[in-house]
Amino acid sequence: MFRKCSKEIYELSHVDFSRAKVLILGCGYNYPDVVLWSNASELAVGVDLRRVFLRNGFRALNKEYREKGNGFAKSLFRTIVARWSYRSYYDYMRKLSGLDLDERHQDLVAYDGIRLPFSDETFDIVCSNAVLEHVSNLEAVSEEVRRVTRPSGISFHLWHNYYALSGAHVPEEVFIASPWGHLLGDPEVDRWLRFTGTYLNKKLPNDISAVLSRDFNELRLNQLDKNHNRKRLDSDFQYEGANLLTEGLERRLSQYPRETLLTRAYSFIGARK
Repeated sequence: MFRKCSKEIYELSHVDFSRAKVLILGCGYNYPDVVLWSNASELAVGVDLRRVFLRNGFRALNKEYREKGNGFAKSLFRTIVARWSYRSYYDYMRKLSGLDLDERHQDLVAYDGIRLPFSDETFDIVCSNAVLEHVSNLEAVSEEVRRVTRPSGISFHLWHNYYALSGAHVPEEVFIASPWGHLLGDPEVDRWLRFTGTYLNKKLPNDISAVLSRDFNELRLNQLDKNHNRKRLDSDFQYEGANLLTEGLERRLSQYPRETLLTRAYSFIGARK
C-alpha cells in the first residue's frame, strides 16, 4: 500500500517527502506504514488506541492481555500466537521493499481515540489504512485530522467497504459460502460477527467521502480492488465477487448500487481546507 499511496500523493500534490511530517492514524500493533514512511519523510509518527506494540516485546503484550482480564493460560496462548505470526514480518518487508527498515526505533503514540495528542497544524500528511470503517464518530475524527494537518496538507484514507463481498471482516470461507450474508442476515455470518466483536460503522462510501469533504477538498476518490488497483486508472483493477452476484442475489440486494457491492475498498485523497 505504501508505494501506491506515496506515489499518488506525490502525483496530486508534489509534496517534498524529505521535508514532510507524516502521521499514520491507526498504525496497528506492527505499524508497517510508520516504518516505511520513516524511510521517505523527515518524520513519521504512528498513533493508535493500543498501548503495546510489536517493538515492546513478549512480556509487554502478555501483560496487556492479563490486564484486560484474560487468565494466565489464555494470555500466554494469545501472546505466543501474536508474536509467532509476526516472527519474520519485517524480514519479509525488507525483502519486499529492498529497504533497510528499522522497526525498533519508531515514534509510536497511544491515544484515547478522541483527541489526537498533537498541536494544531503539525503534519504535512495524514494517512490511514483500514481504519475509518471502524470509527463510530467519523465527523469528530475528520475534524481532529484537519486540526493537526497544516493548511493545504494532504489527507489519504483507505477503507474496506462494508457493502463489499468481504466487507464483514469474516474469514474468506464464510463470505464465499454465504455471499453478502452480512447484508442478508445470514445466521452463520452473524455468529462470526458476534464472535469477533469487530465494530463496523456500516457507512456507505459516499457518506464517508461526504464527511471527509467537509474538512478536505477532494482531490480524488478511488474504487480499489484487493491489490489496491484503482478503477479507471489501473488496468489490472478487478471487481470483487462479480461471479457470485447472481441475478437472484442482485434482486435481494437491489437497495444497494451494483458498483458498491462489487468494490472491495475505497480511498479518499484530499487537501486541508
